[in-house]
Amino acid sequence: MIVDAHVHLLPERLAAKIRRFFEMRKAPRLIYPYEPHAARGALKASGVGHCWSLPYAHRAGIASGLNRWMAETWGPDPFVEPGATVHPDDDVAAIVEEAYRGLGLKLFKIHCSVGAFPADDRRLDPLWAHASRKGCPVVVHGGNAPDGTATEDEIALIERTAVRFPEAPIIVAHFGAPAVERVADLLRRTRRVYADLTPMVATSVHPDRSLIAGIERRILFGSDTPTVGLTIEDSIAAVRSWALDPRDEEAILGGTARALLAGVAG
Repeated sequence: MIVDAHVHLLPERLAAKIRRFFEMRKAPRLIYPYEPHAARGALKASGVGHCWSLPYAHRAGIASGLNRWMAETWGPDPFVEPGATVHPDDDVAAIVEEAYRGLGLKLFKIHCSVGAFPADDRRLDPLWAHASRKGCPVVVHGGNAPDGTATEDEIALIERTAVRFPEAPIIVAHFGAPAVERVADLLRRTRRVYADLTPMVATSVHPDRSLIAGIERRILFGSDTPTVGLTIEDSIAAVRSWALDPRDEEAILGGTARALLAGVAG
């Protein structure tokens, strides 16, 4: 079963604002509908069997309501694993506790460029402490450029957090592209840092086969639906083009994502 570990099935009003943001900046055509149930249908039609829906907060005061919507909308749906978010200007400990205990959400997403904070912001320590205790995966978009790219210095900020919280499962979104070599090195030097292959709008994230040798099972598949100009099928085909050992390919396309969620404490 293919698990898409990076999608955004969000409230329609928020999704429409995100779509307008990209259209106003003349981004390449985004090929999937932003309405959440229509986007869900596109994922199913592409052959995806399960997905992680990742919200993100651009300011304080909205994470709690957004997390509640995620839990209420997608919690009963076996196809969708709803995620949570938090902003460092929030009461981070309270938001994280509400998401996990009150809403039953097992994974988190933070977006440094949208929220205007660095990946090593110490105000997020309650999130990292929680992820360390409970094993909740945290997807981190560390780049601050409008096009989603990350620099080596920005990956270094994620590394600082990983060093301080070595038990926290951290997933570097978009493989930190174009700083993919720095991210691959980070995966090799840590035990619980992962990376996803999520495209950046219409730019595929597809490191050289030699770069991922030995770390295949620390990599997750992601499509960024609906904010993407590449088809889900093409992103799946890119993984298969590596001609990996079948066990490694299965890990990237779903096994590692399932294992991460299975490791979350009850």
